Amino acid sequence: MDLTLSVYSSNILSILSIYKDSENMRIEKSKELEAKFKKTENLSKQDFENYSHYRTHFEWLLIHSLFVTGFSYFENFMRSYAKQIEQNTDSKIRLNDIKGNGSLDCYRKYINLIGEIEFAKSDLKIWKKILEFKTIRNSIIHHYGTIDKKLDLIEKHNLYYGPSKKMIRIKNVDFLKDFCESSIEYMTEISNEVNK
Repeated sequence: MDLTLSVYSSNILSILSIYKDSENMRIEKSKELEAKFKKTENLSKQDFENYSHYRTHFEWLLIHSLFVTGFSYFENFMRSYAKQIEQNTDSKIRLNDIKGNGSLDCYRKYINLIGEIEFAKSDLKIWKKILEFKTIRNSIIHHYGTIDKKLDLIEKHNLYYGPSKKMIRIKNVDFLKDFCESSIEYMTEISNEVNK
């Protein structure tokens, strides 16, 4: 495994370990506040807010943050490989010359067209899945989870929040696991082909 792949894979997998460590703390804090709630009817406003925070908001806020971080690692991996190809080829076409649907698509195109990496084609099933992750990430970052597209990942991981099916909340750690597995699989295939 090359160093770039190793570092980025490790970073992406770290989001699962951070989730697990945080989950233990959240459960413990919830139990503490629940016990306090059972002992007295007069909870302070702060205790009530903390209880609500740990029982209702903490998990999805954490998963959203970890997912956005993990996706950034994936994007940086793609940028890193595109830059490596740019530096190691004699092509007059530079990464900045490539146009696409955002930076990630430009990196993929450069890797595919200039680096001649077949696995970076846009018609592969795994790339389409990565694009669904990207749509979910953009929804979280730019629209507070509001989404108007029907995506397989949303259905698979039950991400809808509320009956309108226009907003998502990621409360399922399996979504993070799916992202980690998919992104690392994609990065590994790219790395294997680049390093032949």
